[in-house]
Amino acid sequence: MSTKIKIKFVDFWKGFDPEDNWFYHFLSERFAIELSDDPDFLFYSSYSHSYLKYSCKRIFFSAENIRANFYECDYALSFDFIERINHLRLPLYVIWDKLDPSYLLNPEYLESIKTIKKSKFCCIVVSNGKSQERINFFEKLCAYKKVDSGGGFMNNIGEMVKDKLSFIKDYKFTIAFENSSFPGYVTEKVYQPMFTNTIPIYWGSSMINEDFNTERILWRGNFKSDEELINKIIELDTNDELYQEFISRPCFVNNELTKYFDSKRIEDFFKLVFNDSSKPLAKTWKKFIGIIIRKTRSYHLKKSLKKA
Repeated sequence: MSTKIKIKFVDFWKGFDPEDNWFYHFLSERFAIELSDDPDFLFYSSYSHSYLKYSCKRIFFSAENIRANFYECDYALSFDFIERINHLRLPLYVIWDKLDPSYLLNPEYLESIKTIKKSKFCCIVVSNGKSQERINFFEKLCAYKKVDSGGGFMNNIGEMVKDKLSFIKDYKFTIAFENSSFPGYVTEKVYQPMFTNTIPIYWGSSMINEDFNTERILWRGNFKSDEELINKIIELDTNDELYQEFISRPCFVNNELTKYFDSKRIEDFFKLVFNDSSKPLAKTWKKFIGIIIRKTRSYHLKKSLKKA
């Protein structure tokens, strides 16, 4: 390996900047890295299949509800709760570096919430129309009171929201349903409202309690039905004292960040990755497939010679 660690990013989401993203900033502060078209390590995600062209060490990152394929990647960073030496749980909200999680632990922040007055009821900002659970709940809650929808889907405010945090800050609640449900699959949706003193109404990971204090979230999993959850929303909406008490609860259990934010934990994982001198999985598979092809050709050649 060269003095500098050569890396490349492929198959990430639209708008992803190889020189301006959480991974690049985190790694460049701790390792001697450089972007290269001939990488030692390839970071790839799930939005295309360009990674198949590369036979170097592959590192998969999941921003969607998709499992890592350990037949294709040497290492993976994902939402999953799996114990493997070549896997690190790194939920998307952790790398949402526009927000500083330590802000939520600040005693002054928790005290300031007690005096906040909200002028609006509930909002939602989504562009993906494939989550039927989210659509159904939105329609049910609208039967009680209009939910302002500022995204590309179900928009009812006449314009697209440009700044989500600025939009949701005036609301008591925001519907923070994931696109789909899987244990550990937690995005920024439940995280963002906490920075605007808003209560997220959450559905998604059945293990959300591993990431946040579920006493600060209206978690669908804590209720027997949508109707029971909506009754709780109505109770908080119509009782300012109860609302203030609920929103004043810490966002994290014991008001402490989880281990998933621990930068040393993440750094140690990348030390393991970058110090791995074993042959990349892609080259191993390429050699294995080559052997199979040669043996198959040899078999058919022998068979044809016998017939001759």
